[in-house]
Amino acid sequence: MKSSIRVRATTAVITGILFSVGSLSLGQTSANASTVSHEVAMLGCLSQRMVRPASYILGCGSGTYVITNVHWTTWNSTNARGTGKYVLNTCTSTCSDDNNVAYPATFNAHGIRSTTSGMVYQSLTITYLKAGHRTSVTWALPPF
Repeated sequence: MKSSIRVRATTAVITGILFSVGSLSLGQTSANASTVSHEVAMLGCLSQRMVRPASYILGCGSGTYVITNVHWTTWNSTNARGTGKYVLNTCTSTCSDDNNVAYPATFNAHGIRSTTSGMVYQSLTITYLKAGHRTSVTWALPPF
């Protein structure tokens, strides 16, 4: 079991690295890179700046909670709002079984903090329907 947890943690870290590298190669040039650094960002698990990420790992290291297919409708110096999927590993019968459930969700990043990496959002509130009931959860975002 310890080795499967290590594999999941390693997979989550590698996914974060690949996402970062992939976003660097999607046509961002040095001319617009300085513009991006002035935008408010979310910091990823490896402290990388992420502006309008299409997916984001919550609970760094486990990969148990992820937001995916994110379409941001607002991204400014007050908050960011978007829609997408909130994916949860039910950990049935164990977390390593990867029994994932995806819920349609709305996202609200809020609370701005100044860091050495620039301005970043501090929290992400996720609202989703679970068994017909509206549920909200707020995650603290890095740096903690």
